[in-house]
This record gives sequence, structure tokens and C-alpha cells, in this order.
Amino acid sequence: MKRDMHGLFTVALALVLGAGCGETSVSEMGEAEPLGENEEALTNCLVDATKELFITDLSVIQDDRARGFGKWSFGYAVQEMTKGHAEQEFIKRFMESWLTDQTVDGLTIKARPRMEELVLAPWRAKSADGKTYELDKAPMSLLAIVYRLDLRKRLNVGEGVGEGRLVYQVHGPDGRALPFTMIFEYKLPANRGQTPESWAREFHALGALPFGPDYNAKLEALTEKFVSAKSWQGMPAGSVLNQLRTNEIALTSGDATPLWELRQFEIDSRGRLLPASVGLTPDLVHNKTPLLTEFVRQNERKILDGTYKVGARFKGQPFNGGSARVPTNTFIWEIPDVADDLRQKFSVGTCNGCHAGETSTNFLHVSRSRSGPETRISDFILQKELPFRVQEMRSLACP
Repeated sequence: MKRDMHGLFTVALALVLGAGCGETSVSEMGEAEPLGENEEALTNCLVDATKELFITDLSVIQDDRARGFGKWSFGYAVQEMTKGHAEQEFIKRFMESWLTDQTVDGLTIKARPRMEELVLAPWRAKSADGKTYELDKAPMSLLAIVYRLDLRKRLNVGEGVGEGRLVYQVHGPDGRALPFTMIFEYKLPANRGQTPESWAREFHALGALPFGPDYNAKLEALTEKFVSAKSWQGMPAGSVLNQLRTNEIALTSGDATPLWELRQFEIDSRGRLLPASVGLTPDLVHNKTPLLTEFVRQNERKILDGTYKVGARFKGQPFNGGSARVPTNTFIWEIPDVADDLRQKFSVGTCNGCHAGETSTNFLHVSRSRSGPETRISDFILQKELPFRVQEMRSLACP
């Protein structure tokens, strides 16, 4: 399957539900008709995933809205989530957290000093005073806007109406894309009568429009419903964002043994964006250990039905990862004396299992193309995740 997103997606005839990256995935697919993109999309319930679910068209990601303080820019997203707090204090605490060791649930996340030379110093140099991080000068570019309606069913992380996501590429001093991405994962509001079905119908309506000014205006109206602070008035601090996740090897690329690492950040009750435990992922030191075997056996039923959680401690030991380190692109969780179907179900739900061997992914599911400004999507997302999400869209938007 080609990596060009436009016109790629097909409806699978045979869908088998499983867990992937802690999310629902497809394990078996059949031949199917291509999903069209025309004005009959609504009446015929044709779902165009490139316009409704995983939006990466250059007319969107290179629109003025993705720059400066445009409504899809990194600067605007951060500005809105500060919700009246001091912007510089907010962004400084978040971005400089890589410069010192961080402790999360009793586990240490190691400092990555190269963050200063690769990202922070060049960013400050672009700011007027040379000392602050002006948000409209942030070295991040938009990769994708994603509608995750399937996450409304995630029992192990809570139920809701799904997520809206903005995915960004981080750039180095010379402007080139670093192997470093950031993803803002928003809980879609369920206030003011908004339901899973109403959200699905609004995103589905995008499929009837050609890419261009009208499409972008409609898409902006949707993203404003979860990015803009106005949509969250009266809600507690932290409600704007489920979590922010990062994935990079750029900060250890000069080391003898460079290592991909995924981190997670959450907004606390005081409105600060702080490091948090990565979801459903034990610390890497527990791989191949009896302790991991005991945890998986004890939680077998919940792992199989997708309701388990990986807590901060297990049997008195720090357990959940402060970050998810990925040693190789073939990494999987090895769990002694556990049936392989149970092992695989657990492993694919972890951050490092999902971004490596369990999905045959080379660390990044979404990244900038090496040859141009286009967004590259992993085969796992294209071939296994999106067909299921298309079916979910059909079930909600086209009863």
C-alpha cells in the first residue's frame, strides 16, 4: 500500500477486533471498494478517511492556520490550554523538563541535555528578547489532525465521546525535521448536548467537501470546539487535554547507544503541564521478569477484555513507566510462562510494543516525509487501524 494518504482507505469486509497501541485494531481484512470523496458521501454513507478521520492533506497542514497563532498551530494550542495562566511559565516548565532528571511515580526519567542545543536555544534566538519562548516562533509544524471516535470505548482509560488530536513535527536549528514528534490529545467535550453521534456526524460532513477554503473553514469550526479555551469555560483545570505525548530519538542521537523514548505530560490541578506516567506501559526493567508474569496472570481477564490498568506500583515496587524506552524497532514485551495470545495482547497495548515489533513499525506512526513536506503514516495505521475506524464512523454517523 502506498503511503500517499489521499484516496488510500478501504472498508474491510472482515474485521476482527483486537487491541493495538492500547487501542482497537483490526487483525484481518478482506478486499473492498475504495471509499469515495464526492457530494454523495453523506447520502450513500461513503466515508473518506482522508477528510474525516486522519487529515494530512497539504492544503490543511500547510494552511496559514497551522502557522504563528493560527487555529491549528502549536502556538495557539499552547496559548489556549494555559487558560489564563502565565504562558511563558507554562511553556518553560514543559520544554525545559528535558534538561533535568524528572521523577514520576518513584521512577527517574533521565535528562536529555541536547534539548538545549537542538530545540530550546534556537527557539529563544528567534524570540524578540532572545530569552523567552515566543509561541508563534515555536519550531513545530503540523503533521495531522485526527478524529479518534474509536476511543470512546476505551474502558481502561475511561469512556467518553472520543478524542481530537493535533500532531506536530519538531524541527532543529537548520529547520529540518528532527526524529521528534509531539501529539496533543484532547478529550472531546460532551457538554451542551454533544454526543458521540453528533461529533461523528459533524466530522462525517467534511467528506462531502473538496479540500480547499470551505473545507478548512468547516474543519476549523470543529477543532475550535476542543482546542479553544472558550469551549471549556466552567470546566476544571486539565480538562482541555487528556495528555500530551512525545516520541523522539533526536535527543540521544549523539550517544553511544541512542534510544527512542516516549514521554507523557498532563495538566495538573494548578494548570501546569507536567511529566506523567505513560499509559499501560511498565518500566522497561520489568521485561522478562517474574514480576511482569505475575502482573499479567493476575490481570488476565482484564487484559483480554481491555479493562486493565498498569498502576504506579505492583507488589510494592515502582511499576508503571515514567517514560517508555524503545531499544530496537523489533522490541516486544517478553513475559515468561504466559500464553502468546495473552502476551501479545498486553504487549501491543504498551507504548513501546506498539511503536516497534508488535506492529512492525519503525518507531513513528506519524512523521514528516524524508523527501518533502508530506506526512508519512505507518502501514499499521493505514492497513489495520483505519479500516476499523471507518466502520465505527459508519455506525455512528450513518445509522
